Amino acid sequence: MNKAREAIFERLEAARPPEGPAPIRVALPPMPANPEAVLRARVEDAGGQLAEASPSHWPAEIDWPIALEEIEHLYCTDAALGARGVGRGRPTPHELDPLEVCVLSAEFAVVENGAAWHVPLSRVERAAALLAQHLIVLVDAQSLVPTLHQAYQRIDLLDSAFGWFLCGPSKTADIEQSLVLGAHGPRTMRLVLLGR
Repeated sequence: MNKAREAIFERLEAARPPEGPAPIRVALPPMPANPEAVLRARVEDAGGQLAEASPSHWPAEIDWPIALEEIEHLYCTDAALGARGVGRGRPTPHELDPLEVCVLSAEFAVVENGAAWHVPLSRVERAAALLAQHLIVLVDAQSLVPTLHQAYQRIDLLDSAFGWFLCGPSKTADIEQSLVLGAHGPRTMRLVLLGR
């Protein structure tokens, strides 16, 4: 039995192809000359909107999908704005069904495709992003990366069990090949650059 195994390993070794040259590292693309303009175009291509605001006064500086004073159920992770209704306290994911707006903070945004990297701090935060009618994602304007290549270099897969790229409202074109926004998630998404 041991001889058969050794024979197999010898045949595999004999069949190994010769080593080729080491791969050539290609330089990563630089940041575009006007990253905000490119990011805006990509976010709009995905069906979302881009806004710019100051970190401490962003609630008064953005265009809300529903008038802020009329929002009854709001989930928010930013200290500049408090949560309301079912978004307050420690709700369960099942209690978030009437959620109108969810505000999350992303670690960075990718200029080439308009996606923002977000790591939910809890399963409730993850559910809120999916169940809310409108999603607002806050990101530091200094944390933009040009491409997904640089984005993947920033992600530490050992640091969290789950993370996702958020880009535009939910969409599907399965039914009669007609694009429908908000079919199975947020109907709108706003990416807010803070501090530019």
